[in-house]
Amino acid sequence: MKKTLLVSLAILIFLTGCRPKENNPDDGVVDFELEYVNYTEAQYLDFFNLDNHLTIEINIPDSELALIQSDYEKYSSMGSKSPIYRKCDLKVTIEDQVYEIDEVGIRMKGNTSRTAFYSSVTGMYDIIHYKLSFQETFDDEDYYEIPKVWADDALRDERKDRTFAGMAKLDLKWNKNFDQSHIREYWAYEMISSYGLLAPKLNLAEVLMNNLGVMESLGVYTVIENVDDYFLEKRLAEKHLGGDLYKVSWANGYGGEMTTRTLDGIGIEDEDVPEFYTYDLKTNKKTSQNAQLIAMLEAVNDDESDLNTVINMDYFLFYEAACYLIGNPDDMRNHYNNYYLYFLKDTGKAIFIPYDFDRVFGITKDWDPSGDGMTSYDPFTKMTTMGGINDQVNPLILRTIASGGDAGCRGIYQDALSEMMDGKYFQIAEFSAVYEIAKANYETELVPSVEELSWAYANFSLNDNFNRDIEDYFIEKTATAEPYLED
Repeated sequence: MKKTLLVSLAILIFLTGCRPKENNPDDGVVDFELEYVNYTEAQYLDFFNLDNHLTIEINIPDSELALIQSDYEKYSSMGSKSPIYRKCDLKVTIEDQVYEIDEVGIRMKGNTSRTAFYSSVTGMYDIIHYKLSFQETFDDEDYYEIPKVWADDALRDERKDRTFAGMAKLDLKWNKNFDQSHIREYWAYEMISSYGLLAPKLNLAEVLMNNLGVMESLGVYTVIENVDDYFLEKRLAEKHLGGDLYKVSWANGYGGEMTTRTLDGIGIEDEDVPEFYTYDLKTNKKTSQNAQLIAMLEAVNDDESDLNTVINMDYFLFYEAACYLIGNPDDMRNHYNNYYLYFLKDTGKAIFIPYDFDRVFGITKDWDPSGDGMTSYDPFTKMTTMGGINDQVNPLILRTIASGGDAGCRGIYQDALSEMMDGKYFQIAEFSAVYEIAKANYETELVPSVEELSWAYANFSLNDNFNRDIEDYFIEKTATAEPYLED
Protein backbone atom coordinates (compact mmCIF):
# COMPACT_ATOMS: atom_id res chain seq x y z
CA MET A 1 0.00 0.00 0.00
CA LYS A 2 1.49 3.32 -1.05
CA LYS A 3 1.54 5.94 1.72
CA THR A 4 1.25 9.69 1.37
CA LEU A 5 4.55 11.26 2.39
CA LEU A 6 4.14 13.70 5.24
CA VAL A 7 7.39 15.45 4.41
CA SER A 8 5.92 16.62 1.10
CA LEU A 9 3.14 18.36 2.99
CA ALA A 10 5.45 20.41 5.16
CA ILE A 11 6.22 22.91 2.39
CA LEU A 12 2.55 23.83 1.95
CA ILE A 13 0.66 26.57 3.74
CA PHE A 14 -2.96 25.77 4.50
CA LEU A 15 -5.87 28.04 5.29
CA THR A 16 -7.23 25.69 7.92
CA GLY A 17 -3.84 25.41 9.58
CA CYS A 18 -3.47 21.63 9.16
CA ARG A 19 0.15 20.82 10.00
CA PRO A 20 1.73 17.38 9.64
CA LYS A 21 3.11 15.52 12.64
CA GLU A 22 5.73 12.82 12.35
CA ASN A 23 4.94 9.60 14.15
CA ASN A 24 7.04 8.67 17.14
CA PRO A 25 9.47 6.10 15.70
CA ASP A 26 9.75 4.34 19.05
CA ASP A 27 6.11 3.55 19.80
CA GLY A 28 4.16 4.33 16.64
CA VAL A 29 1.83 6.73 18.46
CA VAL A 30 1.23 10.08 16.84
CA ASP A 31 2.40 13.18 18.69
CA PHE A 32 -0.80 15.08 19.37
CA GLU A 33 0.98 17.49 21.72
CA LEU A 34 -0.83 15.77 24.58
CA GLU A 35 0.64 14.41 27.78
CA TYR A 36 -0.80 11.13 28.99
CA VAL A 37 -0.82 9.26 32.27
CA ASN A 38 -0.32 5.52 32.71
CA TYR A 39 -3.16 4.36 34.95
CA THR A 40 -2.03 1.12 36.59
CA GLU A 41 -4.70 0.42 39.22
CA ALA A 42 -4.88 -3.38 39.18
CA GLN A 43 -8.63 -3.75 39.75
CA TYR A 44 -9.43 -1.52 36.78
CA LEU A 45 -6.97 -3.31 34.50
CA ASP A 46 -8.21 -6.74 35.60
CA PHE A 47 -11.84 -5.71 35.11
CA PHE A 48 -11.25 -4.71 31.48
CA ASN A 49 -8.87 -7.54 30.61
CA LEU A 50 -10.68 -9.67 28.03
CA ASP A 51 -8.61 -12.66 29.15
CA ASN A 52 -10.38 -12.54 32.50
CA HIS A 53 -13.81 -14.09 32.88
CA LEU A 54 -16.22 -11.56 34.38
CA THR A 55 -19.52 -12.17 36.19
CA ILE A 56 -21.83 -9.44 37.50
CA GLU A 57 -24.63 -10.46 39.86
CA ILE A 58 -27.31 -7.85 40.49
CA ASN A 59 -29.27 -8.58 43.64
CA ILE A 60 -32.32 -6.36 43.30
CA PRO A 61 -35.70 -6.68 45.05
CA ASP A 62 -38.77 -7.20 42.88
CA SER A 63 -40.09 -3.92 44.25
CA GLU A 64 -37.11 -2.03 42.80
CA LEU A 65 -37.49 -3.70 39.40
CA ALA A 66 -41.15 -2.67 39.46
CA LEU A 67 -40.04 0.90 40.15
CA ILE A 68 -37.65 0.87 37.17
CA GLN A 69 -40.61 -0.22 35.06
CA SER A 70 -42.87 2.52 36.46
CA ASP A 71 -40.08 5.09 35.99
CA TYR A 72 -39.91 4.07 32.35
CA GLU A 73 -43.68 4.45 31.93
CA LYS A 74 -43.79 7.86 33.63
CA TYR A 75 -40.89 9.43 31.74
CA SER A 76 -41.74 7.80 28.42
CA SER A 77 -45.19 9.39 28.60
CA MET A 78 -43.41 12.76 28.96
CA GLY A 79 -41.17 12.10 25.96
CA SER A 80 -38.24 11.75 28.33
CA LYS A 81 -35.89 9.25 29.98
CA SER A 82 -35.86 8.45 33.66
CA PRO A 83 -32.79 9.71 35.55
CA ILE A 84 -33.80 7.86 38.74
CA TYR A 85 -31.51 5.18 40.10
CA ARG A 86 -33.09 2.33 42.04
CA LYS A 87 -31.25 0.30 44.64
CA CYS A 88 -29.44 -3.02 44.26
CA ASP A 89 -26.47 -4.90 45.69
CA LEU A 90 -23.71 -5.99 43.38
CA LYS A 91 -21.31 -8.91 43.32
CA VAL A 92 -18.54 -8.74 40.74
CA THR A 93 -16.34 -11.76 40.10
CA ILE A 94 -13.16 -11.30 38.10
CA GLU A 95 -11.77 -14.80 37.58
CA ASP A 96 -11.72 -16.03 41.22
CA GLN A 97 -11.61 -12.58 42.86
CA VAL A 98 -14.97 -11.51 44.33
CA TYR A 99 -16.05 -7.94 45.13
CA GLU A 100 -19.31 -7.08 46.86
CA ILE A 101 -20.73 -3.55 46.71
CA ASP A 102 -23.88 -2.61 48.60
CA GLU A 103 -26.47 -0.01 47.61
CA VAL A 104 -25.52 0.50 43.99
CA GLY A 105 -27.77 2.63 41.80
CA ILE A 106 -29.33 0.99 38.75
CA ARG A 107 -31.57 2.38 36.01
CA MET A 108 -32.55 1.75 32.41
CA LYS A 109 -30.25 3.29 29.80
CA GLY A 110 -30.38 3.88 26.07
CA ASN A 111 -32.51 5.81 23.61
CA THR A 112 -34.19 3.72 20.92
CA SER A 113 -33.58 0.56 22.98
CA ARG A 114 -35.84 1.60 25.88
CA THR A 115 -38.89 -0.59 26.33
CA ALA A 116 -41.28 -1.93 28.94
CA PHE A 117 -39.65 -5.01 30.39
CA TYR A 118 -41.10 -6.09 33.74
CA SER A 119 -44.35 -7.18 35.36
CA SER A 120 -44.74 -7.89 39.07
CA VAL A 121 -46.83 -10.92 38.07
CA THR A 122 -44.76 -12.51 35.31
CA GLY A 123 -41.34 -10.97 35.97
CA MET A 124 -39.00 -9.88 33.18
CA TYR A 125 -40.51 -10.22 29.71
CA ASP A 126 -38.06 -8.13 27.66
CA ILE A 127 -34.37 -7.31 27.81
CA ILE A 128 -32.89 -3.83 28.32
CA HIS A 129 -29.62 -1.98 28.84
CA TYR A 130 -28.69 -0.81 32.35
CA LYS A 131 -26.54 1.91 33.89
CA LEU A 132 -24.93 1.36 37.30
CA SER A 133 -23.85 4.14 39.66
CA PHE A 134 -21.64 3.59 42.69
CA GLN A 135 -22.22 7.10 44.07
CA GLU A 136 -25.99 7.31 44.50
CA THR A 137 -27.20 8.54 47.90
CA PHE A 138 -30.91 7.72 47.38
CA ASP A 139 -32.00 10.71 49.46
CA ASP A 140 -33.54 13.01 46.85
CA GLU A 141 -37.05 13.78 48.11
CA ASP A 142 -38.22 14.49 44.56
CA TYR A 143 -37.40 10.95 43.47
CA TYR A 144 -37.76 8.68 46.47
CA GLU A 145 -40.96 8.09 48.40
CA ILE A 146 -38.89 7.08 51.42
CA PRO A 147 -35.53 8.86 51.02
CA LYS A 148 -32.50 7.32 52.65
CA VAL A 149 -31.53 8.97 55.95
CA TRP A 150 -27.78 9.20 56.40
CA ALA A 151 -26.31 8.87 59.90
CA ASP A 152 -23.96 11.77 59.25
CA ASP A 153 -22.67 13.96 56.44
CA ALA A 154 -19.31 12.21 56.37
CA LEU A 155 -20.88 8.91 55.36
CA ARG A 156 -22.90 10.62 52.65
CA ASP A 157 -19.80 12.39 51.36
CA GLU A 158 -17.98 9.08 51.33
CA ARG A 159 -20.71 7.58 49.19
CA LYS A 160 -20.59 10.55 46.80
CA ASP A 161 -16.91 9.78 46.25
CA ARG A 162 -17.21 5.99 46.07
CA THR A 163 -15.83 4.21 43.02
CA PHE A 164 -15.40 0.64 41.91
CA ALA A 165 -12.28 -0.13 39.88
CA GLY A 166 -11.75 3.63 39.68
CA MET A 167 -15.17 4.25 38.11
CA ALA A 168 -18.25 6.08 39.32
CA LYS A 169 -20.59 4.55 36.72
CA LEU A 170 -20.73 1.61 34.37
CA ASP A 171 -22.91 0.68 31.38
CA LEU A 172 -24.30 -2.80 30.74
CA LYS A 173 -25.57 -3.42 27.20
CA TRP A 174 -27.05 -6.60 25.81
CA ASN A 175 -26.05 -7.69 22.29
CA LYS A 176 -28.92 -5.87 20.56
CA ASN A 177 -27.33 -6.06 17.10
CA PHE A 178 -26.57 -9.77 17.43
CA ASP A 179 -22.88 -9.38 16.67
CA GLN A 180 -21.82 -13.02 16.59
CA SER A 181 -18.19 -12.14 17.27
CA HIS A 182 -19.35 -10.24 20.39
CA ILE A 183 -16.22 -8.05 20.21
CA ARG A 184 -16.59 -5.63 17.28
CA GLU A 185 -17.19 -2.65 19.57
CA TYR A 186 -14.30 -3.79 21.76
CA TRP A 187 -12.07 -3.98 18.67
CA ALA A 188 -13.14 -0.50 17.57
CA TYR A 189 -12.24 1.13 20.88
CA GLU A 190 -8.95 -0.79 21.09
CA MET A 191 -8.05 0.37 17.59
CA ILE A 192 -8.87 3.99 18.40
CA SER A 193 -6.95 4.03 21.68
CA SER A 194 -3.91 2.29 20.15
CA TYR A 195 -3.15 5.51 18.26
CA GLY A 196 -3.15 7.74 21.33
CA LEU A 197 -6.80 8.72 20.89
CA LEU A 198 -9.20 8.52 23.83
CA ALA A 199 -11.81 5.73 23.90
CA PRO A 200 -13.65 3.81 26.63
CA LYS A 201 -12.56 0.44 27.93
CA LEU A 202 -14.88 -2.49 27.30
CA ASN A 203 -15.27 -6.11 28.38
CA LEU A 204 -17.84 -8.89 28.26
CA ALA A 205 -19.60 -10.31 31.32
CA GLU A 206 -22.23 -12.82 32.22
CA VAL A 207 -24.94 -10.81 33.97
CA LEU A 208 -27.27 -12.34 36.53
CA MET A 209 -30.25 -10.65 38.16
CA ASN A 210 -33.07 -11.47 40.55
CA ASN A 211 -36.32 -12.24 38.77
CA LEU A 212 -39.31 -13.00 41.03
CA GLY A 213 -36.93 -14.05 43.78
CA VAL A 214 -34.72 -16.28 41.64
CA MET A 215 -31.21 -15.33 40.49
CA GLU A 216 -31.41 -15.72 36.72
CA SER A 217 -28.86 -15.33 33.93
CA LEU A 218 -29.50 -12.53 31.42
CA GLY A 219 -26.79 -13.92 29.18
CA VAL A 220 -23.63 -12.13 28.09
CA TYR A 221 -23.60 -8.34 28.19
CA THR A 222 -21.06 -5.78 27.05
CA VAL A 223 -19.67 -3.78 29.98
CA ILE A 224 -18.51 -0.28 29.06
CA GLU A 225 -16.61 2.43 30.90
CA ASN A 226 -18.35 5.81 31.21
CA VAL A 227 -16.81 8.92 29.66
CA ASP A 228 -16.56 11.36 32.58
CA ASP A 229 -14.02 13.02 34.88
CA TYR A 230 -12.71 9.66 36.06
CA PHE A 231 -12.24 8.54 32.45
CA LEU A 232 -10.23 11.68 31.65
CA GLU A 233 -8.09 11.44 34.79
CA LYS A 234 -6.99 7.94 33.80
CA ARG A 235 -5.72 9.15 30.44
CA LEU A 236 -4.60 12.77 30.51
CA ALA A 237 -1.95 14.67 32.45
CA GLU A 238 -3.09 17.10 35.13
CA LYS A 239 -2.57 20.17 32.95
CA HIS A 240 -5.22 18.95 30.51
CA LEU A 241 -7.89 18.26 33.15
CA GLY A 242 -10.76 20.47 34.28
CA GLY A 243 -12.08 21.43 30.85
CA ASP A 244 -15.64 21.32 29.51
CA LEU A 245 -16.92 17.91 28.40
CA TYR A 246 -20.00 17.59 26.16
CA LYS A 247 -21.95 14.53 25.13
CA VAL A 248 -23.06 15.12 21.53
CA SER A 249 -26.17 13.48 20.08
CA TRP A 250 -29.52 14.18 18.46
CA ALA A 251 -31.93 16.63 20.10
CA ASN A 252 -34.59 19.02 18.83
CA GLY A 253 -34.38 17.71 15.30
CA TYR A 254 -30.65 17.84 14.64
CA GLY A 255 -27.42 16.22 15.76
CA GLY A 256 -23.85 17.36 16.25
CA GLU A 257 -23.42 18.57 12.68
CA MET A 258 -21.51 21.71 13.83
CA THR A 259 -23.50 24.08 11.61
CA THR A 260 -24.49 27.50 12.97
CA ARG A 261 -27.94 26.29 13.99
CA THR A 262 -26.36 23.98 16.53
CA LEU A 263 -25.29 27.04 18.50
CA ASP A 264 -28.85 26.88 19.85
CA GLY A 265 -28.31 23.29 20.98
CA ILE A 266 -26.01 23.91 23.95
CA GLY A 267 -27.17 23.24 27.49
CA ILE A 268 -27.58 20.84 30.40
CA GLU A 269 -30.21 18.18 29.96
CA ASP A 270 -33.07 18.00 32.44
CA GLU A 271 -35.17 14.85 32.13
CA ASP A 272 -37.85 16.20 34.45
CA VAL A 273 -38.82 19.18 32.26
CA PRO A 274 -37.87 17.60 29.81
CA GLU A 275 -35.05 19.49 28.07
CA PHE A 276 -32.43 17.87 25.89
CA TYR A 277 -29.54 19.44 24.01
CA THR A 278 -27.33 18.46 21.11
CA TYR A 279 -24.29 19.50 23.14
CA ASP A 280 -25.07 18.29 26.66
CA LEU A 281 -22.59 19.73 29.16
CA LYS A 282 -21.28 17.06 31.54
CA THR A 283 -18.64 18.92 33.56
CA ASN A 284 -18.31 22.41 35.06
CA LYS A 285 -22.10 22.69 35.10
CA LYS A 286 -22.15 25.54 37.62
CA THR A 287 -19.35 27.60 36.09
CA SER A 288 -19.07 27.07 32.35
CA GLN A 289 -20.32 29.72 29.94
CA ASN A 290 -19.70 27.35 27.00
CA ALA A 291 -17.29 29.90 25.54
CA GLN A 292 -14.87 27.40 24.00
CA LEU A 293 -17.62 25.37 22.35
CA ILE A 294 -19.21 28.53 20.93
CA ALA A 295 -15.82 29.72 19.66
CA MET A 296 -15.18 26.35 18.02
CA LEU A 297 -18.56 26.29 16.28
CA GLU A 298 -18.08 29.84 15.04
CA ALA A 299 -14.58 29.02 13.79
CA VAL A 300 -15.51 25.91 11.83
CA ASN A 301 -18.24 27.93 10.11
CA ASP A 302 -15.79 30.70 9.14
CA ASP A 303 -13.78 29.67 6.07
CA GLU A 304 -11.08 32.19 6.93
CA SER A 305 -10.41 30.82 10.42
CA ASP A 306 -7.41 28.78 11.52
CA LEU A 307 -8.90 25.56 12.90
CA ASN A 308 -5.73 24.81 14.84
CA THR A 309 -6.69 27.53 17.31
CA VAL A 310 -9.84 25.68 18.43
CA ILE A 311 -9.28 22.00 17.59
CA ASN A 312 -6.36 19.63 18.06
CA MET A 313 -6.26 19.04 14.32
CA ASP A 314 -3.81 16.13 14.15
CA TYR A 315 -5.89 14.34 16.77
CA PHE A 316 -9.07 15.02 14.79
CA LEU A 317 -7.62 13.75 11.51
CA PHE A 318 -6.41 10.50 13.06
CA TYR A 319 -9.72 10.15 14.88
CA GLU A 320 -11.62 10.48 11.61
CA ALA A 321 -9.28 8.05 9.87
CA ALA A 322 -10.01 5.45 12.54
CA CYS A 323 -13.75 6.17 12.36
CA TYR A 324 -13.75 5.83 8.57
CA LEU A 325 -12.10 2.41 8.74
CA ILE A 326 -14.32 1.27 11.60
CA GLY A 327 -17.35 2.17 9.49
CA ASN A 328 -19.92 3.27 12.05
CA PRO A 329 -22.91 4.75 10.15
CA ASP A 330 -24.08 6.41 13.37
CA ASP A 331 -20.98 8.50 14.13
CA MET A 332 -20.10 12.19 13.88
CA ARG A 333 -19.38 12.20 10.15
CA ASN A 334 -22.17 9.95 8.91
CA HIS A 335 -25.08 10.68 11.26
CA TYR A 336 -23.85 13.63 13.40
CA ASN A 337 -24.07 11.45 16.49
CA ASN A 338 -22.32 9.50 19.23
CA TYR A 339 -19.27 11.48 20.24
CA TYR A 340 -17.97 13.57 23.10
CA LEU A 341 -16.20 16.89 22.75
CA TYR A 342 -13.60 17.68 25.39
CA PHE A 343 -11.84 21.03 25.62
CA LEU A 344 -8.34 20.64 27.03
CA LYS A 345 -7.86 22.87 30.04
CA ASP A 346 -4.40 24.15 29.10
CA THR A 347 -4.91 24.87 25.39
CA GLY A 348 -8.69 25.16 25.12
CA LYS A 349 -8.59 22.98 22.00
CA ALA A 350 -11.18 20.29 21.34
CA ILE A 351 -10.54 16.58 21.08
CA PHE A 352 -13.06 13.87 20.19
CA ILE A 353 -14.11 10.74 22.07
CA PRO A 354 -16.40 7.99 20.71
CA TYR A 355 -19.31 6.32 22.46
CA ASP A 356 -22.05 3.86 21.53
CA PHE A 357 -20.02 2.36 18.69
CA ASP A 358 -22.09 -0.81 18.50
CA ARG A 359 -22.52 -0.56 14.70
CA VAL A 360 -18.97 -1.06 13.48
CA PHE A 361 -16.97 -3.31 11.15
CA GLY A 362 -20.01 -4.37 9.14
CA ILE A 363 -22.86 -4.50 11.66
CA THR A 364 -25.98 -4.31 9.48
CA LYS A 365 -28.80 -5.80 11.56
CA ASP A 366 -31.94 -3.64 11.44
CA TRP A 367 -30.12 -0.71 9.78
CA ASP A 368 -27.81 -0.71 6.78
CA PRO A 369 -28.02 2.80 5.31
CA SER A 370 -25.29 2.20 2.73
CA GLY A 371 -26.64 -1.19 1.67
CA ASP A 372 -23.24 -2.81 2.08
CA GLY A 373 -22.18 -2.31 5.69
CA MET A 374 -20.40 0.99 4.97
CA THR A 375 -17.81 -0.74 2.77
CA SER A 376 -18.42 1.33 -0.38
CA TYR A 377 -18.11 4.82 1.15
CA ASP A 378 -14.78 6.24 -0.03
CA PRO A 379 -12.48 8.10 2.38
CA PHE A 380 -13.32 11.54 0.93
CA THR A 381 -17.05 11.03 0.43
CA LYS A 382 -19.64 13.70 1.15
CA MET A 383 -22.29 11.02 1.59
CA THR A 384 -24.00 10.59 4.93
CA THR A 385 -26.70 8.30 6.24
CA MET A 386 -29.25 11.05 5.65
CA GLY A 387 -29.88 9.73 2.15
CA GLY A 388 -28.03 11.87 -0.40
CA ILE A 389 -24.83 11.57 -2.43
CA ASN A 390 -23.55 15.02 -1.44
CA ASP A 391 -25.53 15.74 1.72
CA GLN A 392 -22.65 16.36 4.13
CA VAL A 393 -23.25 19.61 6.02
CA ASN A 394 -20.67 19.41 8.81
CA PRO A 395 -18.31 22.31 7.99
CA LEU A 396 -15.42 20.65 9.81
CA ILE A 397 -15.68 17.58 7.56
CA LEU A 398 -16.18 19.71 4.45
CA ARG A 399 -13.18 21.93 5.17
CA THR A 400 -10.80 19.10 5.98
CA ILE A 401 -11.29 15.53 4.74
CA ALA A 402 -14.23 15.56 2.33
CA SER A 403 -13.70 15.87 -1.41
CA GLY A 404 -12.66 19.45 -2.06
CA GLY A 405 -11.37 19.94 1.46
CA ASP A 406 -7.96 21.21 2.51
CA ALA A 407 -5.12 19.35 0.79
CA GLY A 408 -2.93 19.35 3.87
CA CYS A 409 -5.59 17.88 6.08
CA ARG A 410 -6.41 15.28 3.47
CA GLY A 411 -2.75 14.31 3.26
CA ILE A 412 -2.40 13.71 6.99
CA TYR A 413 -5.71 11.84 6.93
CA GLN A 414 -4.49 9.66 4.04
CA ASP A 415 -1.30 8.80 5.87
CA ALA A 416 -3.27 7.86 8.97
CA LEU A 417 -5.54 5.61 6.89
CA SER A 418 -2.54 3.87 5.35
CA GLU A 419 -0.91 3.29 8.71
CA MET A 420 -4.09 1.92 10.25
CA MET A 421 -4.90 -0.36 7.32
CA ASP A 422 -1.40 -1.83 7.60
CA GLY A 423 -1.78 -2.26 11.35
CA LYS A 424 -2.99 -5.16 13.47
CA TYR A 425 -6.58 -3.95 13.84
CA PHE A 426 -7.30 -4.49 10.15
CA GLN A 427 -5.96 -8.06 10.14
CA ILE A 428 -8.43 -10.93 10.42
CA ALA A 429 -5.83 -13.16 12.09
CA GLU A 430 -5.37 -10.62 14.90
CA PHE A 431 -9.12 -10.22 15.32
CA SER A 432 -9.69 -13.98 15.28
CA ALA A 433 -7.17 -14.57 18.05
CA VAL A 434 -9.00 -12.17 20.37
CA TYR A 435 -12.38 -13.57 19.28
CA GLU A 436 -11.26 -17.04 20.38
CA ILE A 437 -10.47 -15.69 23.86
CA ALA A 438 -13.97 -14.21 24.18
CA LYS A 439 -15.55 -17.38 22.83
CA ALA A 440 -13.68 -19.60 25.28
CA ASN A 441 -14.75 -17.41 28.21
CA TYR A 442 -18.45 -16.98 27.42
CA GLU A 443 -19.73 -19.45 24.82
CA THR A 444 -21.56 -21.57 27.41
CA GLU A 445 -23.23 -18.56 29.06
CA LEU A 446 -24.94 -16.89 26.10
CA VAL A 447 -28.54 -18.02 26.58
CA PRO A 448 -30.59 -16.14 29.22
CA SER A 449 -32.19 -18.52 31.70
CA VAL A 450 -35.34 -16.37 31.80
CA GLU A 451 -37.63 -18.16 29.35
CA GLU A 452 -39.12 -14.94 27.97
CA LEU A 453 -35.62 -13.69 27.14
CA SER A 454 -34.25 -16.92 25.70
CA TRP A 455 -34.27 -15.40 22.19
CA ALA A 456 -31.96 -12.53 23.15
CA TYR A 457 -28.57 -13.91 22.24
CA ALA A 458 -26.34 -14.74 19.28
CA ASN A 459 -24.05 -17.76 19.06
CA PHE A 460 -20.34 -17.16 18.67
CA SER A 461 -19.28 -17.28 15.03
CA LEU A 462 -17.03 -15.45 12.58
CA ASN A 463 -19.52 -16.33 9.83
CA ASP A 464 -22.20 -13.93 10.97
CA ASN A 465 -25.83 -14.79 10.19
CA PHE A 466 -27.11 -11.33 11.11
CA ASN A 467 -24.36 -8.99 9.88
CA ARG A 468 -21.57 -8.81 7.31
CA ASP A 469 -18.73 -11.20 8.08
CA ILE A 470 -15.90 -9.16 9.52
CA GLU A 471 -13.27 -10.70 7.23
CA ASP A 472 -15.36 -9.65 4.23
CA TYR A 473 -15.64 -6.18 5.77
CA PHE A 474 -11.84 -5.86 6.05
CA ILE A 475 -11.38 -7.00 2.44
CA GLU A 476 -14.10 -4.81 0.94
CA LYS A 477 -13.24 -1.70 2.94
CA THR A 478 -9.59 -2.05 1.97
CA ALA A 479 -10.50 -2.46 -1.70
CA THR A 480 -12.59 0.73 -1.54
CA ALA A 481 -10.02 2.82 0.32
CA GLU A 482 -6.73 1.82 -1.33
CA PRO A 483 -7.20 3.67 -4.65
CA TYR A 484 -7.71 6.92 -2.74
CA LEU A 485 -4.45 6.59 -0.80
CA GLU A 486 -2.03 6.76 -3.71
CA ASP A 487 -0.24 9.95 -4.63
